[in-house]
Amino acid sequence: MHATALPDVRLLLDQIVDEAVHVCASDIHVEPTATHYEVRYRVDGSLGSAWKLDTPAGRGVVGRLMVLAQLLTYRLDVPQEGRLEWATGSSATKLPMRLAVMPTTHGLRAAVRLAAELIQPQTLEELGHSPQVLEGLRRFAASDAGTLVVTGPAGSGKTTTIYAVLQHIVRQTPDVSVIALEDPVERDIPGVTQIEVKPFGELTYERCLRSILRQDPQVLMLGEIRDATTASLAIQAALSGHRLICTLHAASPAGAIQRLLEMGCEPYQITSALFGVLSQRLLRRLANGGYRGRIAAAEFVPLDPALRKAILARSDEEGLREAIQRRPHHHSLRSSACELVESGVTDELEVRRVLGEESRHF
Repeated sequence: MHATALPDVRLLLDQIVDEAVHVCASDIHVEPTATHYEVRYRVDGSLGSAWKLDTPAGRGVVGRLMVLAQLLTYRLDVPQEGRLEWATGSSATKLPMRLAVMPTTHGLRAAVRLAAELIQPQTLEELGHSPQVLEGLRRFAASDAGTLVVTGPAGSGKTTTIYAVLQHIVRQTPDVSVIALEDPVERDIPGVTQIEVKPFGELTYERCLRSILRQDPQVLMLGEIRDATTASLAIQAALSGHRLICTLHAASPAGAIQRLLEMGCEPYQITSALFGVLSQRLLRRLANGGYRGRIAAAEFVPLDPALRKAILARSDEEGLREAIQRRPHHHSLRSSACELVESGVTDELEVRRVLGEESRHF
C-alpha cells in the first residue's frame, strides 16, 4: 500500500487513476476515516487497499475529482454525481468515468467508476458463454419479437451481456432502430439511441416507456424492471411486436418469472411476451496460482411448452424450477460453473464463493 503526505494533488490523482487502469480496476473508492483517507481499487469484484493518504491529501483528491466532474465543491452536505473524462498515459483518447460523492461523518467519500471499455468484453464471443447460451442469445438477436430477461445480483455482468447483444443486433441488421433506457448509461454503443433516465427526476422509466413507442423503435433495452408499473409497460411493449431486453434482480430464471407474476403480470401475457431468461454470475479466472480476470457462468432458459404450462398454471417458484430442470439437455448455472472448473478456468472454491448455498438449485 502506498502512503503519502501532502503532495501535488494533480500528480497524486494521476498516479492513482493510472495505477487503477493498469491493474484493470472497475472502481476507485476514496474513503475518509477518523485519521486518514483510504484509496481502494475494485479488481475482479473484490476491493483491496492501494493508498493511505493524510486527510488533507485525501480531501484534495476528492476536491480535484469534483472539479473535473464540474460538481459543486462548496456543497459538502449533499450527495452529488457527475462525469469526467480521463486521458491515460500517452493516449490522446479520453475515457469517460463516473463520479459519485457522498458526505460522511469524516468527510466526503468518492466512488469513481472507470470506463467500462477498459475491462469489459465487447462482443458475444468475448463474453465466454457456453455454446448453449450463445446459441440462445443469437436466436434472440435474430428474432423479430419477444422479451429477453437477464437476471443476476448486482455486479454479475448483466449490462455487459446486454450491450454485447445490442451490438450484435446492430452489426447484423444496421437498418434496425434500437433505443436503450438506462440508469445510468455505462458506455456509448454506436448505432443505439441511449437515454439516461432519472428514477427520482422528471425523466423516469415509466414516463419514457409511455412515450417511447412513438419514437418507432424495433428493439428496446430497459435497464431494469423495478416495479409493477414498469413491468406492465414492458410486457405491453413486447406484446406490441417489439424485441425487448431488460434486467431483473432474481437469483434464477424461475425466480425471475415468479417476480413478474408477483408484479401483477398475467400468465398469458408472460407466455406471449417471453422469449427466454438468462441467469449469470461472474467467476474469477485462475492464472499463475492466483486469480486474474473474470468469466461468466450462465444458464439460458427459452420458453418451451412445459414452462409455458407451468406459468399458465401460476406455479410457484419451485414448480417453475422443476419445469425448467425437466427440459431435455438442460444446462444449469451450476453445470456451466462445473465445466469451467473441469477445464481449469476457475476452481471449486471460487464456485462456492459465488454460488454459495444457492448452487444446489442449479
